[in-house]
Amino acid sequence: MEPFTAPATRGRLRVVWQERPWIPDVVLAVLAGVLGAISRPTLSFATPEQTAYSIVVFGCSTALIFRRLRPRLALAVVGVLLVVHLVVVQELTVFAGAVCLIGAYTTQTRLLPPWRWAYVAAIYIGAGVAVFTLPTPAPGTEWMIRLVIAAAAAALITVAVLAGIVRRNRKARYEDALERAAFLEARQAVERRLAAVEERTRIAREMHDVLGHSLNTIAIQAEGVRYVLRTDPQRTDQVLADIGRLSRTAVDDVRDLISVLATDDEGKAPVRPTPTLRDVRELINDLQYTKAAIRLHVEGDLTSIPDQVGLAGYRIVQESLTNALKYADGAAVSVRILVHDHAVEVTILNTASGERHTRPRGVSHHGIIGMQERARALGGTLTAGPDPNTGGWVVAASLPWRQP
Repeated sequence: MEPFTAPATRGRLRVVWQERPWIPDVVLAVLAGVLGAISRPTLSFATPEQTAYSIVVFGCSTALIFRRLRPRLALAVVGVLLVVHLVVVQELTVFAGAVCLIGAYTTQTRLLPPWRWAYVAAIYIGAGVAVFTLPTPAPGTEWMIRLVIAAAAAALITVAVLAGIVRRNRKARYEDALERAAFLEARQAVERRLAAVEERTRIAREMHDVLGHSLNTIAIQAEGVRYVLRTDPQRTDQVLADIGRLSRTAVDDVRDLISVLATDDEGKAPVRPTPTLRDVRELINDLQYTKAAIRLHVEGDLTSIPDQVGLAGYRIVQESLTNALKYADGAAVSVRILVHDHAVEVTILNTASGERHTRPRGVSHHGIIGMQERARALGGTLTAGPDPNTGGWVVAASLPWRQP
């Protein structure tokens, strides 16, 4: 059997008391009743004084049971009974002193201002009145004895008040800690949900960029085979080889993305070189057998662009070219990349096409939103819309990066 002082025993008692807060008050009331029974005068109904004392002990002990549920009412009942004790009983009793100390402690742990200090003041006043109306056995030293007793009573009441203040402050800190913990837990839950939403958005964007461009390019290349067969049949094998290479690349990209998602340790996930703006020329070469005439103009050193900025720029060019080939088939497209000291400007412009198709609202907006999110993530901007000069479509992005 575990001793009463064992941590496990104390922990179980703490849980029981927290679940049933009335149990400590019942124990305190019983102890107060026992103290009243063993102290003077004795519990009896033989004389009026003993009868009044018995009623005071029973009433105060019962009132202490409700000091948590109804603290003001309980303290008021105790105060009235102690006044009866003061009037009827001709001596200060240990029971009355103990109940006064319990009441002083309770005012600080269970009451709010101004009731807290009103009840404390009443306790001090009541204790002073009781001391100074006490009959003394030695008339010559009456005031000296009264002052000593009054000082001792005031000191004990003050200790009880300070103990209650310490207990109240500890409880307030504990409740604040619980509130902060609940707030942090709620914030962590929100952050986890936001992170999950952000991760799903990122996955959707990557899947859209990888699969959308690859599949659209494969479809356009497949349609271009018919054009090549009529104009340059000898290049048919090359076009079909490009289609096969693009298909394998798309499959590898999807496999790598799934591997990253399925692997907890990022260091164990297969890592392929991420494309940057330096790979835009190769991207345009993959589209050389389409009807579109794509021109690339670069100013500045592409190797000075950080990889993260280069990847965002590459995806913007990739998405813009895919949209231009899909919705303005046969239109001339120009890609312009200007590299500044700490920013790069990317502009993709396609002219109007006689075979222009209607842009599906959901698809086009999804692609534009994805490009804008990439630009905003770097602190840049992106605009997309009709070009008033050519009647086509223009995408302009400014992607900055911080100075090292």
